[in-house]
Amino acid sequence: MRSLDIASHILAQHHPLVVLNKPYDWPTTGRSLDDDDCVQYHLIQHFGQMVWAVHQLDADTSGVCLFSLDKQLVTDLQAIWNTPGMSKQYCCIVKGEPNWERIDETSPIGKVDERSLGVTPDGKSAHTRFQVLDRNNGYALLQAKLFTGRTHQIRIHLSHLGYPLLGEEWYSNPPCTLHPRQALHATRIQFPDTAPLEKKEFRAPIAQDLQNLLQRLKLAQPM
Repeated sequence: MRSLDIASHILAQHHPLVVLNKPYDWPTTGRSLDDDDCVQYHLIQHFGQMVWAVHQLDADTSGVCLFSLDKQLVTDLQAIWNTPGMSKQYCCIVKGEPNWERIDETSPIGKVDERSLGVTPDGKSAHTRFQVLDRNNGYALLQAKLFTGRTHQIRIHLSHLGYPLLGEEWYSNPPCTLHPRQALHATRIQFPDTAPLEKKEFRAPIAQDLQNLLQRLKLAQPM
């Protein structure tokens, strides 16, 4: 069993919503409720009751992640998760310096073979907006805003644009090994006014390993 001090990662609780700054190297959910190699298991142990994930972050992705002690709230929030009023923002540290300040990437995403996802003409619609926050000496800090929620969407779109995440192994050829994990952090989630929540906006401070990486690359720390 891997140890995870889950309490130290809980940012806030607005009953029944639990706001977490998910640590990297931990899946959001596991293969079963007894799988101790995931965040959900440790939250269940912490609260002594069932806890449901509102959404998923990749194991390597850190940042704001929402759970609920009420299954009905999960259903209600997932119904509006990809509506126009939702805002889901990430910070990304990438290889290369884009020659644009902002770009909307809308290439469709789907299976390119039995094992891999990527940009493909018959894929599902996908929309990510990227904005450059800082650039220096061959690297850049970007903000990404998701309008759809395809698997690995940010990672695939960045690689398709030619600016893979630092630490990207699947969608970068050759793999980018400057950082031991994908340099991707979920910074902010904001629900529309119609969401059944008292608080509508949730943020997570950038993970310490990414702060250290930004400092090493002499890139600005995101606000």
